[in-house]
Amino acid sequence: MRQKKTMVILILILAVLAAIYGGLKAWGKKTAEKEAGAAAEKITVTDLKNLSSFSYSNGQETMSFIKEEGIWKLEDDKEIRLNQSTVESIGEAAASLAAVRELKEPDDLEDYGLTKPSYTIGLTTEDGDKETLYVGDAAGEDYYAMAEGTQKVYTISSSLVSSLQFDLSGLAQLDVVPAISSGSLKKVKITENGETTTYKEEDELAELAGGFGVLTLTECADYHVTDEELSTYGLDEARRVTAEATYKDAQSGEKETFTVYIGKMSEDGTSRYVMVKDSKMAYKVSQDVVANMITVSREDAKE
Repeated sequence: MRQKKTMVILILILAVLAAIYGGLKAWGKKTAEKEAGAAAEKITVTDLKNLSSFSYSNGQETMSFIKEEGIWKLEDDKEIRLNQSTVESIGEAAASLAAVRELKEPDDLEDYGLTKPSYTIGLTTEDGDKETLYVGDAAGEDYYAMAEGTQKVYTISSSLVSSLQFDLSGLAQLDVVPAISSGSLKKVKITENGETTTYKEEDELAELAGGFGVLTLTECADYHVTDEELSTYGLDEARRVTAEATYKDAQSGEKETFTVYIGKMSEDGTSRYVMVKDSKMAYKVSQDVVANMITVSREDAKE
């Protein structure tokens, strides 16, 4: 009797498992069909691969980028370091653009802001293929758009327009400040007017770490300072203060050196101009932070 009961239970379990398997299989098939249908319904506006250059304009400002040896550069000033992932993502968004919908019987292009577009985007591939995309008026949360040479009008997601950066602050690759603390700081050398002061004592380094440890380079005053323009910021060799910090890198365990040049006070009187050695960018840094980087409250030890 017990054996028969066990057999019945096993049969029921197998039946349940079979039902679950069948349900999962049907669900998987339905999902695959749904995804295939969605792919088939995708409306392509642009489909370009391997961009070599692209530009975009809002009618007042134009940003143009060119790729050289795998690196995106600003066409007007190739010395400015750009955030490669940011520039790449803007180009890819424009080059591989899907529409929300296509207007089947569009009215006059003027009705969609496409005779005088809000944005014009030019795309060129490595093979020389070119395409121009016009973006017109807003359509609710989307925008009207069309590719040059066609009369097809689409609505596209606002994400493309939102990605277009006209300020270098969102495109430039800023200099990186290493993590420096009182525990990792080993020595600081300050050179001003030809005289060098070296700080090595623990209490001195603790004070100076209070400046280096909170230093951030986020407010860029000039993205490409030429040698002739250094004096504009008091960063020429004759007038600048050089702050050289020797610290122990937390990851490698090796001693590293971080050097910045400190220039004159900014026009608002709250900041100093600062430049990292071997960089072309000038930043504005709080005067209080700079003071903590180069001064201590006891007698200096001079070399």
